[in-house]
Amino acid sequence: MTRTFLALFFVCFCTISFAGGVRGRVQTVAGESLPYAGITVKGTSQGTMANEEGVYAFSLLPGNYILVFQYLGFRTQELPLTIGEDFLEKNVVMEVQALNLSEAVIGDLKEDPATTIMKKTIAKAKFHQLQVRSYSAKVYSRASAIATNIPSLLQKRLKKEGIEEGKAFLNESVAEITYRRPSTYKQKILSTRNSLDNSIPSPNEFIMASLYNPKVAGTISPLSPKAFGYYRFEYEGYFEDQGHIVNKIKVVPKAYGEGVFKGSINIIEGLWAMHSYDLQTTTSGLEISAKQIFNPIQKVWLPVNQQFKLEGGYLGFSGLFKYLVSVNYGSLDVDPNLREEVVINDRMANEQRQKGKLEDLIQEQKQFSSKAFRKLSKEYAKDRIREDPTVSSRMVRRDSIVVDSMANKRDTTYWAELRPVPLTPLEVKSYALQDSIQLMKEIRQEVKKPDSTNFKLKHLVLGNSYALGGRNYLESPVVSLNYNSVEGTALNFLTEWKKRWGRTSYVLASPYLRYSVGRKRLYGTMLLRTGTRNWDFSLVGGELASQYNEEDPVEPFPNSIASRFFDRNLVKLYQNQFAKADVSVRNVEEILDLYGSFEVQKRTELFNLPDTKSWIPSESYGYLPNRPVNKELGNTGFDPHTVGLLTFKAKLKPWARYIVRNGLKRYLPNRGPIFDMTYKQGLAGIGEVQYSFVEGRFSHDAVLGPRSLLRYSVSGGGFVSKSNLYFMDFKHFMGNEFFLQIGDPVNNFRMLPYYQYSTDSWFVQGHAYWIFQRLLLTRLELVRLTGVKETIQIHALKTPSIGYYTELGYGLDDVLRIGRIEVIGQFHGAKLQAIGLRIGTSIQVGKGRR
Repeated sequence: MTRTFLALFFVCFCTISFAGGVRGRVQTVAGESLPYAGITVKGTSQGTMANEEGVYAFSLLPGNYILVFQYLGFRTQELPLTIGEDFLEKNVVMEVQALNLSEAVIGDLKEDPATTIMKKTIAKAKFHQLQVRSYSAKVYSRASAIATNIPSLLQKRLKKEGIEEGKAFLNESVAEITYRRPSTYKQKILSTRNSLDNSIPSPNEFIMASLYNPKVAGTISPLSPKAFGYYRFEYEGYFEDQGHIVNKIKVVPKAYGEGVFKGSINIIEGLWAMHSYDLQTTTSGLEISAKQIFNPIQKVWLPVNQQFKLEGGYLGFSGLFKYLVSVNYGSLDVDPNLREEVVINDRMANEQRQKGKLEDLIQEQKQFSSKAFRKLSKEYAKDRIREDPTVSSRMVRRDSIVVDSMANKRDTTYWAELRPVPLTPLEVKSYALQDSIQLMKEIRQEVKKPDSTNFKLKHLVLGNSYALGGRNYLESPVVSLNYNSVEGTALNFLTEWKKRWGRTSYVLASPYLRYSVGRKRLYGTMLLRTGTRNWDFSLVGGELASQYNEEDPVEPFPNSIASRFFDRNLVKLYQNQFAKADVSVRNVEEILDLYGSFEVQKRTELFNLPDTKSWIPSESYGYLPNRPVNKELGNTGFDPHTVGLLTFKAKLKPWARYIVRNGLKRYLPNRGPIFDMTYKQGLAGIGEVQYSFVEGRFSHDAVLGPRSLLRYSVSGGGFVSKSNLYFMDFKHFMGNEFFLQIGDPVNNFRMLPYYQYSTDSWFVQGHAYWIFQRLLLTRLELVRLTGVKETIQIHALKTPSIGYYTELGYGLDDVLRIGRIEVIGQFHGAKLQAIGLRIGTSIQVGKGRR
């Protein structure tokens, strides 16, 4: 979770340690501390921050300086001083910033000033991103957290790790960062210290998330081109700072909740650049607030001070998390072609919409509309990408992250000299307590050598991974029980061994054993696989009781519930002895995935055990025969037979994007449609089955706004040829006949019988799943803030035997963060057949392995 929230904002600084300097306390006129006030040397990039108690210490070479003290909502204070060989004591008193409530002159149009200001600022967002061609910097960051509530069952265990209610713990780090336009970052973690465990590196993987970007960690920025669709802006007045007029704009979301901000943003008049902001948002029931201050460096306003706070609870835990960064830039290369320009309102510049390169227009000091400015900025950004032939248009960001070998070994003397933000007494105590805990751990380790596997009985249920050395890993054997009418009680045993080498290469072996108590039979499979990030090759074989639908529509857990308590056995199984080889190749030319497999199966029909029964028998149901019922095939029984199967699949992702980290590509969720094609062939020369089957699929997740998403897919196909096939070779669909729904919420039907409409002919199916920001209940802010989402869904199927089948549903998602409740209407043609209630979760429970 920490990494997700650190990705919200990115800033950086450079700190140098000297013998002399200045220290003191930053406070209000009333004597109250101003925590995390920003302090910079006027005309330079040197800076630091006060701590939570307003105490600061700034090391400087002897000489004359003007220090600039900044705090959101307070008037900027300048302090001239002369530094010698010793530290000066200087307390600073800051006054509340009074706003001039009259409207600043922002043009000739009689338009709401907030609207005019935000239009111009949004138009120049890309401009401000492109101004800096490169920089180097050093980052000091500090994260602190206090647990305010810990579930009683975990209090004793966590106390051994130094985590207690009311106790603060810290994480400090120093990193060197270099940036090259458009999106290349190199980071070196120089030092890290953690009061929980000094051997764990700080989560210092900063991700660029400026408000100039359209989105910040999935939240719509007030400077997004779509901002007026999600926010109202109110003009609150202006103030003067460092020779500039600064307009304060209130950011008011049209519907506050996840995915939008609220608060205020301060915009510099004429430059239309950010001066500072104070914004809040929420996610998963947690309140997030961020404050950031910018300063001019070589006439470019860059972030120099960040404060971040997270407060709330989740699954019984609650606490307060704070994160701050002190900023100091090193070398800074500003694009000389991108000098500041006046951006006027669209309605005043119809005649000035010109074609041409952005730098040419700026050099000629042209005025142009905000719409034209946005367009030209995008064109300029594309030109900059072409400057570096190693940068693909699909690459969002490129990182290189290195951890210094001494990063976890710096002593307290080193930190005392390096740390630009003084520790508070509570933070000093946190380090002292943790040092004593760490010492006791080391003493216990000397007395008793720890078990290399650290096996515990709970690992048999929850699982665990053991490092065996030499990049060998063993997954704890996981034991589980389930029940069905064919096998009775079944005991499962699964484990995995994996060996890694190089950066991404691996080989693994995974045995799976299953014992059927009712059949008194032990069977299982062995999987062998090797590959890298871009390809895999695997061999798997053995014997299983397989579902007729190879996509396994019935999960073991809900089937066990239905069989034991509701007198209904949902799963239909046949005995399958098989051997299979497959190969996957991913991201061919960055947009194509390929898959191929060859499999030989020996199939035998299975029947219900004669003595299986529910714990709570029902007169309404009772176990049905294991032989599926189908409209097209009157008798789905079969004689033992052998089959050879050849399968090819291709997935085309034309809009694929990725980031590069230490030379490895990490692909991001796809923004555009995805096209899938499947071809299956039953090989007559190997077995008794011969057919050709083709299926095509189109799917897309379309973002409609914060917390609003339309996920849909359409697929169709059929058997091109067939001379002999059995029921398991039919095209089956992801049906459901139980109130408990587990799995993919988009492509699974809610009330469709599992096998009744399976076909050996043709089919067309479609699924649409809308997630809404504001529909009915979510119009209430109190409901939105819990994270609950409303959904409307449509599932449709057409086969020769079913006519037109449709499901319409309304639901609530993320109930208590993991639950889903849905009401579904089932239609044949235009006739309502039934209404059902479905309770579900997206968590995969009891998924079997093939």
